[in-house]
Amino acid sequence: MKPDQSTSPIVEIRQATKRFRTPEGHVIDALAGLDLSVGAREFVTLLGPSGCGKTTLLRTISGFEGLDTGSIRIQGREMSQVAPHARPVNTVFQNYALFPHLSVSDNVGYSLAVRRVPRRERERRVGEALEMVGMNGMQQRHPGQLSGGQQQRVALARAIVNRPALLLLDEPLSALDRHLRQTMQRELKHLQSELGIAFVFVTHDQEEALTMSDRIVVLNHGHIQQQGSPQEIYDRPANAFVAEFIGESNRFQGQLEVVDTRAGRLHLDGGDTLTLTGIADTQAHRGLHVMLRPEQFCVHRPVHSQDDYACLQGRLDQKVLVGRDLEITLTTVGGHTVKAALRGQDGRDMDRQSIGDSVTLWYATNAPHVIAA
Repeated sequence: MKPDQSTSPIVEIRQATKRFRTPEGHVIDALAGLDLSVGAREFVTLLGPSGCGKTTLLRTISGFEGLDTGSIRIQGREMSQVAPHARPVNTVFQNYALFPHLSVSDNVGYSLAVRRVPRRERERRVGEALEMVGMNGMQQRHPGQLSGGQQQRVALARAIVNRPALLLLDEPLSALDRHLRQTMQRELKHLQSELGIAFVFVTHDQEEALTMSDRIVVLNHGHIQQQGSPQEIYDRPANAFVAEFIGESNRFQGQLEVVDTRAGRLHLDGGDTLTLTGIADTQAHRGLHVMLRPEQFCVHRPVHSQDDYACLQGRLDQKVLVGRDLEITLTTVGGHTVKAALRGQDGRDMDRQSIGDSVTLWYATNAPHVIAA
């Protein structure tokens, strides 16, 4: 019996390994025994630094690279012997790869022409695809007559005209300016919802991943470091790599003293102390690594909050206005550097302070997150 495609994963990757030999004779594990599933209507982003394995993983799904060991199943079918053009997958590349001598219409309909789809049906499907990406009326233009954003839309139309079960996108927004990139992020997300298919999106841009994804898969050295919703990845990073790679963070290391069944103090070098709640007794007297995001600090202790608050004191070293946030850096009494992102009244009040002033920052005691070293 065939699996129910509405609930079964569209892609199942098991123990995938892929090695490359460098010109110097070294062997690099691009994928190191990786397991991953993608839901039938899920927007999954592969995120990580250059060389982490994300593009290699995308190319193995599409069939442009073969695995050394492991398996890839798409719609329940093993893909090891299936050629790229025969897989229910289409790819949008970083450079769009449009044919410069063909019109927009012919670029989008090229694969349909190769498959000898009748002309009337081909024209109908090309028209539908161009309408979905907002490119109606430009069928006769050539790629050289289009802006970067328009070329990207044509590449998207060409990818969806075949009605794939899965769309792979390899950093397709990297060549666009910031404003157009943000516009296309929203449009891509809307398009994915309208098509009702799975997207696997590759980027090294954390803001892009946090904005667009149902699930983020953070990769490094061919291993999955963590996967989860954008909120989970940002608020509860699994280890030091994820904490450093996703957003800015203040990391502290110290010895934990458990005060009672729910509260403790993390004693840092130099005499600074962080107060933590929601910790386990089993963590007593252990060395811990703790993270606080810059936006988790405030200048004024909230009076109506149900949370407990504690403070850090230090000397104001720097302040920079970034958008709506005033980003400050202070050095604590114990010599630790702390970054905070302040908004609204907090930011306005801190902006009145002078470099070198003594300042106090408050944080909720349940905000510090313990991370694996």
